[in-house]
Amino acid sequence: MMKNANKSTLFILIGSVLAGLAGWFLTDNYINQEVVTYKQTFDEERQAVDVVVSAYDLKVGDVMTVQNAQIRQVPATYVPNDAVRPDEFSAVLEGRQLKHPIKAGEPILKIHVSTVKVDGLSRLLEPGQRAITIPVDSLDTISGFLKPGDSVDVFVTVKDGAMERTAPLVQGMKVLATGQDVDDGIEDKEQQSFSEVTLAVTPLQATKLIHAQTVGDIAVVLRQQEDKSVDFEDYVTLDNLVDVKQAAPAPPPPPPPPPPQKSGFGFELIRGGNRS
Repeated sequence: MMKNANKSTLFILIGSVLAGLAGWFLTDNYINQEVVTYKQTFDEERQAVDVVVSAYDLKVGDVMTVQNAQIRQVPATYVPNDAVRPDEFSAVLEGRQLKHPIKAGEPILKIHVSTVKVDGLSRLLEPGQRAITIPVDSLDTISGFLKPGDSVDVFVTVKDGAMERTAPLVQGMKVLATGQDVDDGIEDKEQQSFSEVTLAVTPLQATKLIHAQTVGDIAVVLRQQEDKSVDFEDYVTLDNLVDVKQAAPAPPPPPPPPPPQKSGFGFELIRGGNRS
């Protein structure tokens, strides 16, 4: 019995030693793997990558060119995901205006520049569209709130014989420019007023706008950009200008009946020599 007990104790001791060695080996191996992974991650984060940075302080509206941009190596951990790489400069930055100011040496992000590369208004037109400029006054510009990129309707007032009629002419037109301020994503804060707007239209709409200016008065009305409805085709004249039913005036009182007139016929009665 004693010999069997000693054998069991020896087996348990050997098993414990082996388990301890296995645990140590696994723990050491895990630690080594974690250290290697950390070092790789650390090295990758510290590895310098090429990004485009501003050569000097740039302000809103500046156009990006090779003269005001530089390539600089920046540790990868400090590079934003939206940073522009050198091979993206021509497609993303060149010729575009800044929407945000940038300090010298700062990485240039894609959100810093306008998405529209304006080499003229034709860049803003979709296939089949034309650009037409029409005059406006202070009422048409909605007290200066009309901006490039807005959507508008144009109404016309013309004479219909002896009666004037106001009706919608074109609807849902995109404003390409107000004065010299173009729809390039850059707000022109210096422009205080303007006397003309440029719209994107179809050839038929351009024809209507040109002719309308020769036969009547046009007015620009701001609309919501998401509103695509163009089903308003009613018109207004002096007769239906005020949509209120008025009570009919009371008829004048009838004239009084005429006094009775003698017909010239009858009998004359004489009593005692006196007529009655």
